[in-house]
Amino acid sequence: MRESSLIEDVRDAFKSKGLEYVSLTESAADRKKSILTYKDGSGKTLSKEIALPLSELEDVVAEVEAIDPDDLADYLLK
Repeated sequence: MRESSLIEDVRDAFKSKGLEYVSLTESAADRKKSILTYKDGSGKTLSKEIALPLSELEDVVAEVEAIDPDDLADYLLK
């Protein structure tokens, strides 16, 4: 999966939940983790650390997206 496809899938999933995707980056402190930044319904910017590097996250997102696209935002935020 190309990164732009990953970002597009995440952006669409967040939009369906009333959230706004901001960025998805590799953690500077730990390259085995990713940082997802998004805005909630009130416009507050939040971040969530995901315990997977971007390279693995691409595969997981593709799996979740294939199974149930509506669950993608929930999966990333849990």
